[in-house]
Amino acid sequence: MNRRTAIAVCLAACLAVSLGGIALASAQAHRLVWKECGDGLRCADLVVPVDWGDPGGPKTSVHVAKLPATGRSTGPLIINLGGPSTSTAMFRPKNAAEAPPEWPILLKQLRSRFDVVAIDPRGMSEPGSSGKRVSCAEPEASIYGLISARAKQDWDAHAAQNAAHQASCRKAAGAAWRGMTAWNVAHDLDALRAALGQDKLVYAGNSYGTVYAQAYLELFPQRVGRMYLDGTADHTQQEFEPWLRNYARTQERHLTRFRDWCARRTDCALHGRDAGKAWDELVARVRRAPLPASAGRTVHEGQLYAGAVKGMNPAYWPRFATAIRKALDGDAAGFLTELAPDQGGSSVSQDSLCNDFMPKLPTYEEFQGIEARLREIAPRFGWIEGRFELGRCWGRSGGASWAPHPLRVKDVPPILFAIGELDNNTNYLGQQHVAEQIPSAQVLWHGDGHAAWAANTCLRRHVLAYLTAGALPARGTRCPAERIQRVGK
Repeated sequence: MNRRTAIAVCLAACLAVSLGGIALASAQAHRLVWKECGDGLRCADLVVPVDWGDPGGPKTSVHVAKLPATGRSTGPLIINLGGPSTSTAMFRPKNAAEAPPEWPILLKQLRSRFDVVAIDPRGMSEPGSSGKRVSCAEPEASIYGLISARAKQDWDAHAAQNAAHQASCRKAAGAAWRGMTAWNVAHDLDALRAALGQDKLVYAGNSYGTVYAQAYLELFPQRVGRMYLDGTADHTQQEFEPWLRNYARTQERHLTRFRDWCARRTDCALHGRDAGKAWDELVARVRRAPLPASAGRTVHEGQLYAGAVKGMNPAYWPRFATAIRKALDGDAAGFLTELAPDQGGSSVSQDSLCNDFMPKLPTYEEFQGIEARLREIAPRFGWIEGRFELGRCWGRSGGASWAPHPLRVKDVPPILFAIGELDNNTNYLGQQHVAEQIPSAQVLWHGDGHAAWAANTCLRRHVLAYLTAGALPARGTRCPAERIQRVGK
């Protein structure tokens, strides 16, 4: 981001603070009307300005859902589970497959103490639909698409598909489109807090839900009660390349972690050999010629890396090891099947993300220089993260924007962060960078990967104690890995 853009962001933030009282008064004029909406839920739509910078302007609605406390309630706990997507949908049993299997256990614990209230980010759910996701007419390009791209014409095709998707999303999202930023969602959170009659916000944000929290901490520090951030996405890196470097370094280190995991596990397909060197050998082969695969197919270098990005997620390590071994034995089909990259979806999720994280994209030529520098610091695997992250937004433009910037937070109560040593989704380096900018932050490290709150019993115990009574774990507390121990079993 150039200096002029940074100044504009600062001015916008300052204006937001000055308008805070007006915006809150507008929000308090609207009361939540709760209705039964199935699955034990009570649903409501909160009417808010399309743009909180213009609180008297056009309105849109934000969908919220509540699961009432099963025990004596200490008040509402507002949650957002990330995506960005419809968090309210995760309360419904039919969507259980999208959540960790331990999610019902966590939800039961939370409901024993709180009325649990989920909020959908603006534009994600259809107004008055009890949380039905907004669907765009045109599919987006796969976020893995630029990894597989071999020529500029592939990049251009990826951009064209994302542009068509964005145009269809603009129609599908309707009035909400102009305000789809975390800055506005943070104001929605405060409006919901006020409508619930909560003096200080008690909030749990997972993954993208932490981006809304970062905005809230800047805008409404005096209204922060307790805030738990799990798998924090770093919205504080002002320049694009340093943000990518943290991803590249994390993925490079993950190759070593994958190697070490495989060495400990007798059921790993590469057990008994150095899994990292096995990967290096496969890369050397594919750079000489495409790898043979069953049914007369081949796997080129981009396809190999695309499958490996998916395989580097700890949950996929067993499949990744098997795919490498079979490819070395002459059949690389696993990178086209078991590790096949996900195709583009039809939601507005990536448009919202790009508005927040990449409102200004590098040119194709500029990115070649960025990629060359990423190869210098992460030559074996991590360098590919540049294409992966850029693939989300390549071809999109002209939406709302809330650009990354250093966090400006002071005078807030203790904020609890959970950071996973195996988190390569919202990389742990970036998470640590956010926490370091909040004087009252306390970090609870754990040995698992992204968003492990539901799966790790140690995390659940400490987080529940913090959210209910403000009790923080002793500094230096670390929760051992639990989820990764079950991978492959």
